[in-house]
Amino acid sequence: METAPLLVTAVDHPSLRGAFEAFLDELRDERGCGGHRASRARTPSAELIQRLAAGRTMRLGVMVGTRLIAVASVDNDGGVALAVVSDHRRRGIAIDLMVVVRARAAAIGYPPLRRYSASRDRLAG
Repeated sequence: METAPLLVTAVDHPSLRGAFEAFLDELRDERGCGGHRASRARTPSAELIQRLAAGRTMRLGVMVGTRLIAVASVDNDGGVALAVVSDHRRRGIAIDLMVVVRARAAAIGYPPLRRYSASRDRLAG
């Protein structure tokens, strides 16, 4: 069975304000959950959430219906922060989103992209 192509959109469009806030809230709620150590290692750090929410960046997201399930934020230095909500991880969404992010960043003249990663944390996706 073929899957539909991802709908990648600019997250900062006014019509998505509520969806973006809900996405960030979902990541914040995940930070508070318990669980065994391996699952906690994949939860988004507070710094990652802060980078995703920062203004003056290029932000692209993936929509499923009316739900925002992934966001990539690129700062002016080419640093990329990316997260996927927990129930959609491990499906290649982050990889597919990065293909679009790289193409758009190159088209508008961003410096070479590099993945943001805190010293102890990994990207949630």
